[in-house]
Amino acid sequence: MYERFVTQRVEEVLADTPVVLIVGPRRAGKTTLVRKMGEVGRRYITLDEQTVLEAARTDP
Repeated sequence: MYERFVTQRVEEVLADTPVVLIVGPRRAGKTTLVRKMGEVGRRYITLDEQTVLEAARTDP
């Protein structure tokens, strides 16, 4: 896999921010990036699941 330039920036932000939103065009590698970063003890949550989306809406 190619190294992503944004990885270091996301790591810096996560040092003092508990949640980071990553947006971009389809097939740009967002999910791959986040899942790889999640291997170091972080949790990956997608709002594609209706139950998770409703939980986020009712208790952000």
